Amino acid sequence: MKKTLISTILFASISLAQQPSSEITEGLKQLAPTAKITSASSTPLQGIKQINLDSENINDVYYMTEDGKYFIQGSIIETSSRKNLTEDSKTSVRKNIVSKFNKDQRIDFFPEDMKHHITVYTDIDCGYCRKLHTEMKDYNDLGIGISYLFWPRAGLESPSFNKAVNTWCADDRIEAMTLSQNGKELDPQQCDNPIAEHFNSGRKIGVRGTPNIVTDAGVLIPTYMPAQALLQKLDVLSAK
Repeated sequence: MKKTLISTILFASISLAQQPSSEITEGLKQLAPTAKITSASSTPLQGIKQINLDSENINDVYYMTEDGKYFIQGSIIETSSRKNLTEDSKTSVRKNIVSKFNKDQRIDFFPEDMKHHITVYTDIDCGYCRKLHTEMKDYNDLGIGISYLFWPRAGLESPSFNKAVNTWCADDRIEAMTLSQNGKELDPQQCDNPIAEHFNSGRKIGVRGTPNIVTDAGVLIPTYMPAQALLQKLDVLSAK
């Protein structure tokens, strides 16, 4: 992956994780008592720290003054390069969260010759999710491998959640995924499953609908894309 010198320097300047100071910790407690700071990092701005928050619903990037008096929500953009340093940090957060799901915790549709791999947050009852799945051969033929994580839009214990569980617990998950995405009602099933973990991970990285696509680098593409358009985008992203 190509990187300019300035990108490398700027990335390093905001990515050196540290323990948050007592001032920042106490300042955040006054604003959000239940939020947890997972890390604090330097930024190119004097007196401003980047903080990564982890709560039940979100794992995201914010900023605070070193004295803990001011909490800042927004993006830091380097003017000369137009590089969004905040989005780079969010990308890293997404990558770390999504990469924790191994092959035993997702449903994979891989081509023999895989050039790109993406993770798709999907909902059995989502129309564009079904459209994406009916075009699986198109994606695979272009060398795009897809791993599914479930994100029932109606939430946990909803009918969509139950359909995801039925799919996961089937003897053949690949076949069950295709059947359910084609609108077939599967027999009720119960088993140990990662659906709640899928759903909560999506909330933490900013998934708000389906399908949402996450690249292995952590870039979020919050919409359906046809195979050829997606390939072009992935080629561009991988060349950066």
